[in-house]
Amino acid sequence: MSNLKAQLKMHYLNSKKSFIIFWSIMLAVSALGFAIALYLRSNGYSSNFSTNNISATVIFGAISSMVTYNETFKYTLNMGCSRKNFVIGFMVYNIVLALVLSIIFNILMINEYLIFKAMSFNANIFGYTTNSISIQHIWSNIMLNAVTILAAAALFGLIASIYYLKGMMYLFGIGAAIIVLFFFPGVRAAAFEAIIFIYNSFTGIISPFMLILYTLAFSLACYGIIYPLARISQVKR
Repeated sequence: MSNLKAQLKMHYLNSKKSFIIFWSIMLAVSALGFAIALYLRSNGYSSNFSTNNISATVIFGAISSMVTYNETFKYTLNMGCSRKNFVIGFMVYNIVLALVLSIIFNILMINEYLIFKAMSFNANIFGYTTNSISIQHIWSNIMLNAVTILAAAALFGLIASIYYLKGMMYLFGIGAAIIVLFFFPGVRAAAFEAIIFIYNSFTGIISPFMLILYTLAFSLACYGIIYPLARISQVKR
């Protein structure tokens, strides 16, 4: 437990600055959106207003996971932590990060939704498009966003573990293999169906429950691969 607390503290200190910078930018973008809305409102525009910043939040979670793995792996082992405990600590950090990012993101989206509605716009804020916001609605959005961020963090953590073990050229080879796979019609069709399924889950057309289960399973599979890679990785100087 003490090793886990030490890891989480190290991860917190390592990501604190980038976390503050990211949300400062997000708040600035949100404020700019309000300024644009006021300008449009003063010129008689009162129809639709849409925002969607979830992609930026997911990308931040993914990049933060990749950077964290590469920057803390050797330091964690030098703290006397085993590689197994490092992977557990890394996974716990990503879970906490995904939840925190999702909660802050949803608070920001709710505020945008309420402010744009107060300006008499037909607000279409990502995840909030109805005239009322229920606790169940908020909770569903938080969980859906959190598991999406967690899946991206797990995937980029896996990429980071491969890079740490094999280097950049190995990643290029994997990327080339994935590109070749997309030349097969069946693979393209499956990817398209997956995108439609994800979109329908986020828009509420279908229940997000199955997407949550799939993304959690995907995340666990990534960490299951990360562990043996971490075991055989040499600590870089």
